[in-house]
Amino acid sequence: MIAGTTIEPGLAPNGWSRATLRGFRAGEPDALREVYRAHAEDIGKLLRFGFSFESSGRAHRFVGYDSAFELQDALHETFRRAFEPRAREGYDGLRPYGPYLRTIARNVVLRAFRAQRQLFPLAEEGHGPGDGAVVLADNEPSVEHAALRRELDVIVREFLDQLPADDRRLLTVRFLDGLSQRDAAD
Repeated sequence: MIAGTTIEPGLAPNGWSRATLRGFRAGEPDALREVYRAHAEDIGKLLRFGFSFESSGRAHRFVGYDSAFELQDALHETFRRAFEPRAREGYDGLRPYGPYLRTIARNVVLRAFRAQRQLFPLAEEGHGPGDGAVVLADNEPSVEHAALRRELDVIVREFLDQLPADDRRLLTVRFLDGLSQRDAAD
């Protein structure tokens, strides 16, 4: 506890009610729901807007999840880990819970980063032609793929031509130009 601070009667040092802290440690659904509601928005922002970190002596930036699915998946995994019995019972209630949750969220992202890095190593790390990897001779689409693409383009254009101008513009910038929802809305 910081010198000169006082704890309100009935509150744990972290600011939760003592009943919430007891319920949290015991895994009571109402207490877990209360903790989730108190922290989900903050953790969601961290996962949405990203953070910087260092790995193998190099600075990296996690730019945040654009996909709502990936964001919800990481948020769910963060709270799943935080609400495991061992994690709940180990939380002392003396320090704020937010920084602890942010650390778990960062670890969720870093685990995904490490897994992806193993799938896409840098060429200078000894991976390349001759290491057993298949080398694609041609990245050009097949004749069949090109014909299907042209046919699909015609169908999409016909569909877009039937829409009001605002809807057509939105769908064009979002799906044909590939802008994010946020950028397309601007």
